[in-house]
Amino acid sequence: MNIEIVESEEGVNESPQEVGEGVFEFNISGAAAESIDACEQALLSTNYPALRSALAHHLETISKKSSKPRHKRGFGS
Repeated sequence: MNIEIVESEEGVNESPQEVGEGVFEFNISGAAAESIDACEQALLSTNYPALRSALAHHLETISKKSSKPRHKRGFGS
């Protein structure tokens, strides 16, 4: 997980937005950026969809590995 807090000229979002596979951003107002509670809430609300996306990707990868046929080994192999 990588978290960046940067000043931006982009518009404010009402909720976290997925901007790429597993990449989320949440743009808050300048006033909210000065409030520890608002910043904390923005980070926590972005955390949930990011974690769910990462978990979904992980489980999808495992599922693909599990669906591949496995060669059974004979006795003594």
